[in-house]
Amino acid sequence: MDVETSYAKLYMDPDLHHSSGYFREGVVTLEEAQKKKVDVILERLRLQEPSLRLLDVGCGWGATAIAAADRYRADVTGITISQYQHTYARTRISRRPTAAPLVEFHLRRWEEFTEPVDRIMCVNAFENFENKEEFLPHCRRLLRAEGRMVMLTVTADRPIFRVAPSGRIVEWAERAGFDVEISPSLAGDYARTLDLYVGNLRARRNEVIALVGESRFIRQVDYYSRCAGFLRSGINDMFEFTFTLR
Repeated sequence: MDVETSYAKLYMDPDLHHSSGYFREGVVTLEEAQKKKVDVILERLRLQEPSLRLLDVGCGWGATAIAAADRYRADVTGITISQYQHTYARTRISRRPTAAPLVEFHLRRWEEFTEPVDRIMCVNAFENFENKEEFLPHCRRLLRAEGRMVMLTVTADRPIFRVAPSGRIVEWAERAGFDVEISPSLAGDYARTLDLYVGNLRARRNEVIALVGESRFIRQVDYYSRCAGFLRSGINDMFEFTFTLR
């Protein structure tokens, strides 16, 4: 196993979600919160009709894509620009005989994906895109009639950490031809997720340092702690956006 995946296993949930969990009523642990997030997003996508083609943009280590295939028999394509995530996701699906025929993972940028799909999800990946303004028009061109897209992303009213204001995202979406629904703020959910990452890193400090070094341990703890602080203070926010074809 590569170093980055081994590192992720030291502080993320068992399914390796490097994204916010959803801390609904009765949800306490990181693993529970990540499972709840997957439940909510897949429900919002409305995958009940069998064999819908789903694109997972920024699929990470592949857990949500596999869940969509397992639960809804969706035909899923996950794309990532991370070689280690791609390798792990492909290994993971090879061990899931019920989902394997329905899931493909590709090492590909979103700009390079041009095949028609019925649904799109993008979970805490949009923040890292360079050409954000073109992403939603590109997705609009991919979606077939009655298509639907769910995107979870951090926002900011002023530029910070390369994230976009929520109003700008709505503007881009409407200009592209989407109707937009926005969740209530989920900033507290992400802050709590980051707190748990920090707690796990500190609890396994010696293992983390042995794997990636003390300087990276310090940087990572500081980064997650600052991000949680920004979310709690209102400098950053986070929302779940649902886009439907107008």
